[in-house]
Amino acid sequence: MSDVGTERSWERAEKRLDHYLRASPRGSIALCVLLSATYVWSCVLDAMRGQPLWRVVGWNRSAALMDALGGRTAGLAETGEWDRLLTYSVLHWNLGHLLMNVAAIWAVGEVLEAVYGPARVWLLFFATALTGGVASWLMGSELTVGASGGAFGLLGAMVAFGWRWGGKLHPHTRRWFGPLLWPWVGGNLALGLVFPFIDNAAHVGGLLGGLALGATFGNRITDNSENSDLVRQLTRAAAAVLTLLALSRLVR
Repeated sequence: MSDVGTERSWERAEKRLDHYLRASPRGSIALCVLLSATYVWSCVLDAMRGQPLWRVVGWNRSAALMDALGGRTAGLAETGEWDRLLTYSVLHWNLGHLLMNVAAIWAVGEVLEAVYGPARVWLLFFATALTGGVASWLMGSELTVGASGGAFGLLGAMVAFGWRWGGKLHPHTRRWFGPLLWPWVGGNLALGLVFPFIDNAAHVGGLLGGLALGATFGNRITDNSENSDLVRQLTRAAAAVLTLLALSRLVR
């Protein structure tokens, strides 16, 4: 492609990205609302179980409650509760844990949704929460909850987009999908090495899942890279199924 053609491609991509960024990121908003609602529900259940109010407001949820609601456990294979590889991702220990993950999902999801659309953001989150759950289980962690595996999956998808389609973007925009992300990824993984209660296996598993899925998706920003209508419909269906599976244990 000539320099003129490449420049025009950058211009078209910039206009599309700007257009989608101006729209409300409804998929990311809905995901954050879902995580917040499940946290509030866990607090209500904790209070109903006799937990003092001050502990409900400012303390961790009890391990027994997180286990009952679907936290990922080490013995899930023996009990056949494979759904825990997914349900753990919508649960959080305390308000700080929730806010940290919601902030990460909001920051990454807003841009990623402009690139892939809301359905694929949901699919990416739950699919990479699943790969993070598998990695955590294989590493033998006892009890894991939290959306950080899926949040790392969204990060991985952003990096993969930059690798695959970055050549069709303006160099300044391209940095959003690579160099500007690596310090964030590396810093969070480093925290997992310092603090043993952070499940780094889930983070790495989610990141790798996001890299793999992000490399296979088309997008709606760069020229000639959008998937077909059939793929979009299948993506929406897969996201819906994974969401229902993640919520199933909460309503049992």
